[in-house]
Amino acid sequence: MSMLNRTGIRTIERMASRLSHHRRERLAKLFVAMSRPSGEQQPYDCPLCGYSGIFDPIFGSNALRFDSECPACHSRERHRFLKLWLDRATSGESLGSFLHFAPEACLQDELRTRCTQYRTADITPGRADLVLDMENIDLPDASVDTIMANHVLEHVDAGKALPELLRILRPGGLALLTTPVTEAWDDSYEDPSITTPEARHRHFGQADHVIFFGSDIEDRIRAAGFDLGKVVAGGAQAARYALIRGDTIYLARRPAT
Repeated sequence: MSMLNRTGIRTIERMASRLSHHRRERLAKLFVAMSRPSGEQQPYDCPLCGYSGIFDPIFGSNALRFDSECPACHSRERHRFLKLWLDRATSGESLGSFLHFAPEACLQDELRTRCTQYRTADITPGRADLVLDMENIDLPDASVDTIMANHVLEHVDAGKALPELLRILRPGGLALLTTPVTEAWDDSYEDPSITTPEARHRHFGQADHVIFFGSDIEDRIRAAGFDLGKVVAGGAQAARYALIRGDTIYLARRPAT
């Protein structure tokens, strides 16, 4: 039996080596789903597209996350959480002139219906309406009402990016910010001498990350000049919509005066 198992594994490895990365990932997800106890495979609701059923796992940089991705619209936990917050907090009010950094496809139609002007931005040409560097944003002062940046701050120098976000917001304007945070750390972990993709993956969890935020992220946002609120994903929401328990949306608002 052990020889048969080893032979079978080698056969699977040879077959997998001939597949594209995407097809290997799909095959791995299939094996993951088949390996889970049936009681752990439960249906969830997607507030973005209305799908209800089994969600897909995803492979993060350092971990596998079960029940993360809606198979219909490909939203992940933070996207569904933002949709729930928008439904509850905005009450149909317009978000005005809206700037969406590193735009996710699953959110774009939802956001367009909530603002008077919707623009996307990315540092890489061809990915968005505008080519913008968050550390040096080529837009006028006080020209945007609302900004969204989901899991972008960990890719940039937040000490430069946060004041730039404040600068382009109109008084009273809002920046919706999400990022990985280790709340148990008092201080964020960063080291500017770590520059290679391999080292950044090892230290910060992804090849293009430059920091792992601790609970001092709140002090950093306030130090840039924002008033700060936050909303945290609760247990009942997580159980219905497959959110990450304790996930946080930082509501960074430019003071009105």
